[in-house]
Amino acid sequence: MRFPRAGRVSLAAVGSIAVALAAAACSSGGSTTPATAAAHQETTNIVVGALPVVDTAGLYLAQQQGYFKQEGLNVTISPIAASPDAIPEIVHGQVDIVAGANYVSFFQAQAAGKGPFKVLVDGTSCSTDTFEILALPSSHITSAAGLAGKTIAVDTKNNIQTMLTNTALQTAGVDPKTVTYVPVPFPDMATALAEHRVDAISAVEPFITSAELSNGAQPVMSICTGPTSNFPISGYFALQSWTQKHPNTAHAFQAAMAKGQALADASRADVEQILPTYIKSLNPDQSAVVNLGQFPTSLNETHLNRVVSLMQTDGLVGPNFSVAPLLFH
Repeated sequence: MRFPRAGRVSLAAVGSIAVALAAAACSSGGSTTPATAAAHQETTNIVVGALPVVDTAGLYLAQQQGYFKQEGLNVTISPIAASPDAIPEIVHGQVDIVAGANYVSFFQAQAAGKGPFKVLVDGTSCSTDTFEILALPSSHITSAAGLAGKTIAVDTKNNIQTMLTNTALQTAGVDPKTVTYVPVPFPDMATALAEHRVDAISAVEPFITSAELSNGAQPVMSICTGPTSNFPISGYFALQSWTQKHPNTAHAFQAAMAKGQALADASRADVEQILPTYIKSLNPDQSAVVNLGQFPTSLNETHLNRVVSLMQTDGLVGPNFSVAPLLFH
């Protein structure tokens, strides 16, 4: 099964960027100069810890296009190598904001008494071909049914990958208990598959494209379909204490990111250009065929509550956990 790669630029998307840019301008005072905008901030310097994934394209575009400067902000982007590093870095004050962090990890941390956190920006939602299970042609695994009794590589167990994969398998009529999840970091998945250490991999972009191009891995099933279609994947988090101390700065960051997200969602060409600048393993040819999800321009409680509902179903958070207190408006 092969899922078509989409160039998602439409008239509706182009229109959405104009609306988002106008809204962001209004929220930040319209035609204010950077100096005037900076005068209203509690601090003008922000350190953003960013994961090297497609999800953070809006951040890098906002930096490249000068959207943060327009809001009077001086943003320093500090790369974070892996998701497990994100929570300690923000908790210990090494970064002010974490970009591209998966919701499940931070919601679990919140439930465990860490933080508390605030969601500033809804980073990405998946599409059919941005979250997939892949296998080698020689495995003869061509559908969900073929995964029963097999090993599947995941970046982290009991997290967003296993949660969504369980749902996708159940939807396809496969008991998730019949598969074995093996922890393998995303960058190592293609190698693990080629060396037959696992039968299949559960991957996101750009690792889907990398596995396809490097060793001919083929999609077996989409993890973002049916009940998990357009599912919220990652967001931008800050400590609640930081937003309480810097509310105007946080709002200015949101305004700049609304522009960056709108550009990422409307212009594939801009995303293709920016990805290799911060994902060092991705060359321009690979960037040209990477699958893109959606880049939301606002926070929507109903949308993000889908994450909580599925986490509760999987027992990853308690029944009383609510997303509403985490949203920074």
